[in-house]
This record gives sequence, structure tokens and C-alpha cells, in this order.
Amino acid sequence: MGKIVMKLRNILFFTSLVFFFFNCHRKAEPVSLLENKQPLFVCGGDNSGHYYRFIKNFIVAQNGRIFLWDMTSSEHIDVYDDKGKFMFQFGKKGEGPGEFRGVANGAIDSQGDIWINSDNMKSLKIYTERGEYKEEVMLPKEIALSYIKKMVFNTEDDLILLCYFSVGNKFSLYRFIIKENQCQLIHSDSKRIRPRVADFMPDFALDAAGNIYITDTLDYRIYKYSKDGRLLDKHEVRDFKKEQIVEKDFNIFSEDFKIIRYPGYKEVMGALRGPSLYFPAIFGINIDGDTIYVWSSKQDKMKRLLIDVYDLKFNWRYRSCYFNWMGRNLAQIVKGKLYIPSIENENIQLTKDVGRFSILNYAEQLNVYAISRELSQKN
Repeated sequence: MGKIVMKLRNILFFTSLVFFFFNCHRKAEPVSLLENKQPLFVCGGDNSGHYYRFIKNFIVAQNGRIFLWDMTSSEHIDVYDDKGKFMFQFGKKGEGPGEFRGVANGAIDSQGDIWINSDNMKSLKIYTERGEYKEEVMLPKEIALSYIKKMVFNTEDDLILLCYFSVGNKFSLYRFIIKENQCQLIHSDSKRIRPRVADFMPDFALDAAGNIYITDTLDYRIYKYSKDGRLLDKHEVRDFKKEQIVEKDFNIFSEDFKIIRYPGYKEVMGALRGPSLYFPAIFGINIDGDTIYVWSSKQDKMKRLLIDVYDLKFNWRYRSCYFNWMGRNLAQIVKGKLYIPSIENENIQLTKDVGRFSILNYAEQLNVYAISRELSQKN
């Protein structure tokens, strides 16, 4: 009996030791996300002679080609090659064939065609990889009146759409089976109160097999679905300590570049209650190869978001960090490269003064960096 008790004690001691070292490892200093602070190349600005006021959405093709537009005007789409050299532009503002009132987002199918979601919401416009207009596809009635926040093609050329419905304050993830003109509801999230600037949205990403990973808008929770919509797994970090939204988070830039308090912030804070008083635990998710990057709401002193990095089975690998916009994931990670609008800032005092609802710099260009080799070696 004594030997059994001793054996159980040894097992418990060993288990506790593993847990201790695992948690110490997670609390260690983050590994740099970038191989070098200098970007490999930049799209926009003096580099190309094409200027933007606010980059929020863009598309990166598997061949490295970049499709970029200005969210404040959306008059056309600029195309860059995989080295950041401007190639051509297509589309124009208008109501006719091949024209759009504004570009919200887009996706590229297996043929290389570009599908553009315009502000009219009811249809998608299709262009060839050379920017030639092909046709317009009407959206199914289930999603025709929603605001499409993100769209990605899966391995079957079905379109995965993250839709927001103002009626019911709901985000829904749909699989649009284009060949059959049918929609399949995969996931819904209506738990969070979303007044104005505190309008946080979930994020999703696909792995190479077409599996879908979507984040929760409150807790540290990621749902994994198969490409046909079956729930495969759910990853949670239950002891993740969320941070409450406070008045200082509403410090923004004025037109003369002074830091002021966001007008109406008291109204926004007054509308928040319960779990919605806290920042979402996760702001974004990216998948590159067999690696999942989870952008959490935790920050270091430079206001860089701490990124938890996992394999596809949610085995934790390491922690990294970089700048990102807290209201929405602006980053894409494709084939070992980070594509992100120029929102980083090295001014420590400025990052202390500006709120977490503000972008630190105007996103006037797209920076492309190499992911750190140290991270690759850890993989």
C-alpha cells in the first residue's frame, strides 16, 4: 500500500513539475516575430508613386501578387508583384459592369479570378487575374442584406464568408457553395454588445485542408470546423485574464495630430455591460502552413499584441508579438511573410498616451516582412 501511495505522489509531483515549466515557458519573453525590422519591400508611397490614406483590407495571392486599395476612396484596385513592384490597376468607381461604389474586401479562387465585394452588398464582381471584368454573381438571400467582413475561398472553391447582421447584432460564418448557389450556416456569435468604436468582430482562417478556425468575441476560445461545417475541436484558455475597457482607451488623434478623448466615449462606455466591458481575449488569427498565430489582447510596454503560436492540433509552441489594430486583425501571414499596414510605432511615450481603440500611425502603405528564422527553427 505504501509503495502505491509513493508512486502516486511521484506521478503528481512530475505532473506538477511539467505544468510549472510549461507555464514558466509561456511567461517568458516573447520571441521577435520579424527576422529584421526593415521590411523586405513596401507597397505604396514614394516606393511606387501610389499613395493611400487608409489601408484596411487587401488580398495576397499564393503566388505573392498583392491586390491593394484605399478604404477612404476605393476608386480602383492596385496590383503589385511578389517583390512589391506596381503592375497595373483595374476597376473604377460607378454603377455599371466592372464598376463599384466602394471595395469592401475580396478573395481569389483556384483559377486566379478575383472576387470583389462591393458596398452594394447584394453581389460579387469577378475579374480575371489581369483585371478584366468577367461577370457578377448575386449573393443568396440568406446573406444578401449582411455586411461581409471577410471572405476566403476554401480548397473546394466554396466561399467562406464572415457576415454581420445589424438586426440582431449578429456575426455569422457561412459556406457559400457557388456551384449550387446554396449557403450553409457554420457558426454564429451574437453575445457581445457592439456600440460604435467598441464594435469588435471575430476572425477566421483556413488551413491547407480547408478546415476553418474561428475566434470567439469574448473569451479565449477558437472553434475548428471541417470544410463541410462539422465541429472538429474547440481550444480554450480558461485562465486568460481579460482587461477591462477604461476611459484612457478612447484617446485618439485629432485632425491636428493632438491626442484627445473620443467624442461620445461616455455613451459608448455606458452601453457596455457584463462581459462586454472587457476587451475580447483574441483579436485575430492567421494560419500559415502548419502554424497558427493567435493575436491576443495582451500587450507589452510598446503596445505590441502578444501572439500565441500553435501547431494545427493546438499544441502551444511559443509566444511572439507585433503591432496590430485592436478592433480588427489587419495582418496576413503567407509563406513565411508578414503583410501588414504601417501601423507600428517606436515612440514609447506616444504609445502610452494613445488609447487602444486608436491606430498608432495612419496606414498609408503596406509593409512586408520576413517571419523570424528563429520562429521557423522552433517549428
